[in-house]
Amino acid sequence: MKRLSLLLVAAGLLVGCGPSRMPTDFNANAGGGNSTGLDTRPPGFNAMADAIRNGNIPPEAILTTIYFDFDRYTVDAKERTKLDGIAGRVKATKVIIAGYTDHFGTEEYNLGLSDKRAQNVRDYLVKSGANQSSTEVLALGSQQADKSAAGRQSAAKDRKAIVVDANYSGPISSGAVKPATGAAPVRPSSGNAPSPAPVTAL
Repeated sequence: MKRLSLLLVAAGLLVGCGPSRMPTDFNANAGGGNSTGLDTRPPGFNAMADAIRNGNIPPEAILTTIYFDFDRYTVDAKERTKLDGIAGRVKATKVIIAGYTDHFGTEEYNLGLSDKRAQNVRDYLVKSGANQSSTEVLALGSQQADKSAAGRQSAAKDRKAIVVDANYSGPISSGAVKPATGAAPVRPSSGNAPSPAPVTAL
């Protein structure tokens, strides 16, 4: 009995000591049984969050799309100008910031990276005057990425965060609508893939 107890304690320590790359608040059962995605949905966000999850974002509800470099979640200067351009509209509505990645990397890592991308966009908007309680993030990882993309450049369009007006009152199509609003800017790569860093909540 004593030996069994020691084995259980040792197993618990091994499980608890490994590095975690899961985003804070990750819920594997969010979205009605969907095993992927990070979702925090207070009242007022549900319908649009479901549309985003299903790839059915009405184009009119998209305020802007922010693109990121490979394996990065910092909003660069060129993309910040897009956020500055919608700051006034964001102050007057509820928004969901949906984070995405390309298909490279593990599902777990991509969920964490997409969470960081969405969180950084949210933080920038809040610093620009948006009400934090009127902004939510939805991390989708690579579940809507183009799996046929063979390299970093061809997958650049999937490395993004989309700012969506959650108060959009028009029709939401049942057919899949691509959430991208144009081609991603092509940026030179450094040639070396950076080491994945543990993801923590902002």
